[in-house]
Amino acid sequence: MKKYFKLSGFLFLISLLCINIYGSKRSVEYTNEYKNVDISIEQSDTLSNDAVSIGGTLDINGVVNGDAVSIGGKVSINGTIDGDLVLIGSYGKIDSLTIVNGEFVNIGSNLDIHENAQFKGAKTNISLGPINKLIGLRFMPYMGKGNNISFKGSNLVSGIAKFIILYLLSLAIILIFKGSKKVEETTIENPFRTFLAGLLVEILIIPAIIVLLISIIGIPLVPFFILLLFIAVFFGSSVIIFMTGKYVCNKFDKHNMHPSLTILIGLLVLSVIPLIHFIGVWANIGWIEALFAILLYIQSFIIITYSFGSVALSKFGTKIYKKVEIGEKNEVK
Repeated sequence: MKKYFKLSGFLFLISLLCINIYGSKRSVEYTNEYKNVDISIEQSDTLSNDAVSIGGTLDINGVVNGDAVSIGGKVSINGTIDGDLVLIGSYGKIDSLTIVNGEFVNIGSNLDIHENAQFKGAKTNISLGPINKLIGLRFMPYMGKGNNISFKGSNLVSGIAKFIILYLLSLAIILIFKGSKKVEETTIENPFRTFLAGLLVEILIIPAIIVLLISIIGIPLVPFFILLLFIAVFFGSSVIIFMTGKYVCNKFDKHNMHPSLTILIGLLVLSVIPLIHFIGVWANIGWIEALFAILLYIQSFIIITYSFGSVALSKFGTKIYKKVEIGEKNEVK
């Protein structure tokens, strides 16, 4: 299985140059792994080697005698895999007839796994939480198709609870941690560099986890690395929420408002798009659901990217990053 961890990092860089390998689907012997953007193994098909999909669709209803790997794509598994099943930054479903005789490894994937699916080997699941949203447009195939979500009291209670928790967390970070001011100033003074830094962090997340997993010394560090990413996201997001509220207040000439109210306003403003998207899904209004799903992704992408970038450039709020001329040094405050 480790060979695919090594292979995946390499494939991220050369996936656009890979040559598609086509052949008959019926019990064909391949001399190498079956690498393609889209792979479909029908119920009566048997693939005698490995199936590797990069950024495409991995659809297995038949038998794969080797390993099955999906990186940044859509998966639909309802067959037998004699080797390992490795899913990195993917989305989709693993259905009831699935049998995996080897190991099952899931890194940052969003999966609907049927309770009758069988995994006979070891299972490794590494969730990246909100960062998962940035690994592929995993919700895009479902937009506008109606998710048949019924409105329940628990949905409302859960939403309010999450809002309150995020509000209190953001308020605590802004009030208690003085470094939040340096994160804010870094973002204001270097908006473009902050965005690029955040984008670089997002690109390197999966390769970094893979490198840690394939090295003996790095394996124990994976949980700490993921925890560090969570802290960076929540820290940076709290600052973004505060900055949003401050911007709205300044537009209405309400300067120097207390952070508690500023954060509340910022959080309410950033909750508009998610709320309208939820209403569109609940009411099954396709165009509203589709439009605001796109806007929601864009908003989430911008917030998380700037969160990573601002925290990285300010070194977790220990300094203010400033653009300097050649021969000068960054000023540390």
